[in-house]
Amino acid sequence: MRPRLKTLAWERAGDELRLVYDPRDRLVLPDPDGTVEKLLHLLREGGRTVAELAGELSLPVADVSAAVAALDAERLLEDGDRLGKLGPGDAERHFSNLAFLESFGTLASSREDLLGRLRESHVLVLGTGGLNSNTIPHLAGLGVGRMTLLDRDTVDPRNFARQYLYRWDDVGSRKVARAADWVRAFDPSIEVEAIDLGVESPEQLDELVGRTRPDVVASGIDRPNEIDLWVNAACVRHGVPFVRGGMWVTSGTVWSVAPGVSACRACVPPTADPDAPDLAAIRLYRDGARPNRGIGPVAGLLGAYGAFEVLRYLTGFEPPAYAGRPLIVDFAGGCATSRTEWPRNPDCDVCGGR
Repeated sequence: MRPRLKTLAWERAGDELRLVYDPRDRLVLPDPDGTVEKLLHLLREGGRTVAELAGELSLPVADVSAAVAALDAERLLEDGDRLGKLGPGDAERHFSNLAFLESFGTLASSREDLLGRLRESHVLVLGTGGLNSNTIPHLAGLGVGRMTLLDRDTVDPRNFARQYLYRWDDVGSRKVARAADWVRAFDPSIEVEAIDLGVESPEQLDELVGRTRPDVVASGIDRPNEIDLWVNAACVRHGVPFVRGGMWVTSGTVWSVAPGVSACRACVPPTADPDAPDLAAIRLYRDGARPNRGIGPVAGLLGAYGAFEVLRYLTGFEPPAYAGRPLIVDFAGGCATSRTEWPRNPDCDVCGGR
């Protein structure tokens, strides 16, 4: 291991050093004799083991090891031996991805390691319409290595308010085929499979998830009404995280299920009184006509939140944010956000024994 300092700045203030990597976090270190600053310079150069750093500083290895561990705990270091393995073309293609992931790299897992997880990952995308037509480009841009896309619709003029994967010449074409073509044209290195099919039963979904073996399922399918419970059951059974986004007239939501960790969708209990005001309103809404009100900014915002949650699952750069904790976006209230939480049900028929 050869610790290397990230791209941070520091200045001396008397006997202290002020370090800044992210303006939101500032670190002040005592350094009356300048030893810490010498260590920072050596770490910035990189290429030295802890023992070699100790030798140049004339300090015990244990002291330098402790200092390196403290800096790593602040996420200021990466292992130089885990960097520089990308070819020039890949490094250029993923320049911004690597710059973002640097913030979350550590000695144990560098920015290139995190990117590698993306490039080796597989996402099953259910629906290539409003929500996922915005999620898919984010996943492609991040460098997700493989996608399986499922949809059964054709491109329609009313899609153009929010579905930017498609072009006017695509009207009447099979949607999933055009979405797959978009991914291939965007980045030929991404492996993509198109499945022109609707979802008709929980057994079909279970077979699909079991056969394709994705790392994450991203769903944007609204019908039938039981679809979320079907996807939830298949994902919990196969241990696959499930990310979902959707819209309710003037509010949007993004949530996920981490099997065996978070509450699942089936943990959310139905109320005992179907005529209670909230449930009655939901029942009336579901039973009535539901025009699609998803304009571009709505689909774009929810698609981005969903893609971020997929990114969390695939890289582990931070824990999933919406697992059993739905994010609510109020489009009638300045896009203010709030959170709810699903209590995990130990007796849940789907996840209770996991």
